[in-house]
Amino acid sequence: MIAATVLVGCVAPSNSARAAGPFKVLSSAKQDSAVAQCIQVTWQNEAMFGTSSDVFLHDLSGGGFTVFTTESRYFADVHAKGPATAVEFYAPQGDTQSALRSAAIATCL
Repeated sequence: MIAATVLVGCVAPSNSARAAGPFKVLSSAKQDSAVAQCIQVTWQNEAMFGTSSDVFLHDLSGGGFTVFTTESRYFADVHAKGPATAVEFYAPQGDTQSALRSAAIATCL
């Protein structure tokens, strides 16, 4: 029972979580894997995001990656789009962490 409770926080975001559309869409000339790994590392910064900064990286079924936090409150889909890499960032509107996480993504582009 405890193991099931622990695993609930690290489930990748569902398609319904994407239904409202991304908070922000960004682009990079870097490879999708490099951008995704950079986002994962920057989002784990405890000085910026606090001690509850568990961040996970999963493969997307159609190629690319999803980087997401515990309970999928914030997540980014990172995938190749032509010669570039697209980053679709999903976050609650008006949340102070949304702006910080968006700025962290920008450092990875």
